[in-house]
Amino acid sequence: MSLERLDQAAIHALRESENIEFARTHLRSLELRERGRASMPNGVPMSWMTGLYEHPTIFPDTGVGAWFTDVDGHRYLDMNQVDIAGFLGFAPEPVTRALTDRASRGSSYLLPTEDAIAATQNLAERVGLPFWQFTGAASNSNAELIRLARVYTGRDRVLMFEGKYHGDVVDVLGRVDGDGPRADTPGMASNASRGEVTIPFNDMASLEAALAAGDIACVLSEPMLTNFNIIFPDDDFWPRAQALIREAGALLFFDEAHTHSFAYGGLVNLWGLKPDAVTVGKGLGSGVPFAAYGMSADLAEVYEANSRPPSPIEDGSAAITTGGTTYASALIMAVARAALEECLSAEQYARVDALGIRLAEGLEAIFARRSLNWRAPLIGGRSGWVLGPELPRNTVDSAATMDIFFSNTRRVFMANRGIWEALDTAGPACSFAHTEADVDRYLEVSEEFVVRTTTPA
Repeated sequence: MSLERLDQAAIHALRESENIEFARTHLRSLELRERGRASMPNGVPMSWMTGLYEHPTIFPDTGVGAWFTDVDGHRYLDMNQVDIAGFLGFAPEPVTRALTDRASRGSSYLLPTEDAIAATQNLAERVGLPFWQFTGAASNSNAELIRLARVYTGRDRVLMFEGKYHGDVVDVLGRVDGDGPRADTPGMASNASRGEVTIPFNDMASLEAALAAGDIACVLSEPMLTNFNIIFPDDDFWPRAQALIREAGALLFFDEAHTHSFAYGGLVNLWGLKPDAVTVGKGLGSGVPFAAYGMSADLAEVYEANSRPPSPIEDGSAAITTGGTTYASALIMAVARAALEECLSAEQYARVDALGIRLAEGLEAIFARRSLNWRAPLIGGRSGWVLGPELPRNTVDSAATMDIFFSNTRRVFMANRGIWEALDTAGPACSFAHTEADVDRYLEVSEEFVVRTTTPA
């Protein structure tokens, strides 16, 4: 087995020495975290800022392009792009200009601006869905779409795939499988997951069986899974799945919060998929928090007929709960327009594609030189570390080609050499700000790590 080539004794020894070095060289960050504990759980304003990492939290100071500098003066090449939320790079000029200009003229009115028309028309043209709404995060977009699906179909249940992550709202944080309804995480009501069905990805028989009950309102999925390494659909999976879903009277929603960074117009556009709705998020990679969702004309008609502000209605009728006071603010719409019109061009995506090829081919060359039967997947600018000879088709396959201790050791090893990889289950990715030299630096450090943590052939 490929995992047998991991030198566990060397990995554990390396992890210990790298943790010591990290602590020795990040004293200011350690000091700030201790100060933060007086007013914030774990010393950070959002739990992920410490929960994602097994080494102490870094406190950044400034970021430009693909690099950021921390309060201890260390400079890092970011190879996870703030989990896609920064794939335009730090402080992209068009976004910074739009923020400055719009903030100086008023940031939020609870009223639309002309920028909203330009941004949504751009999204409609590149993604292929005619009507759009903006929210605060992809979690909110998915929640609103699920409510719309229930109104549209008269059904309750949501079908998703193992390995999913569609946000932190109740409708997507449970599962119903062979053991019955249960929550994915603590703190949820005991009945919160009764509306969910979770099946393996790329499993057409399970999909057909789940749809046969006739109670699925919508299927919610990424076009390919991205939260457990990356998992491609089989060549015929989505063409067959789309037909089954429509025959069953359900809706198909694609969550492209991650995958819209993989291609111009997202994978829906690249692969010619035909969903009823699409979610895009991560502030379109601008670093500014917002999300949006597009929908078909049929869904938009139902949306218009069932959407009102959350206030008492004298005739007793109800409406779908959507919206938020700061959603689609003047500031957000200015940033969305700038990102779409000035940054997210087909030419820039093509440049990132070339960098992605350089990254994936470089990793596979490292593996080959070490005689490791490993793979580096490739989609757009993103690659990864698959510690096995075949790309995974589902989460079981993916788990068999991962070693989390190895991944977390790689993270601190990279950090001590000026490279930042935020997530242990996501591979490196090239952003709009990366260069060939950046990719080559990542590969240089990667090869050093591989040599030090694997046994010779």
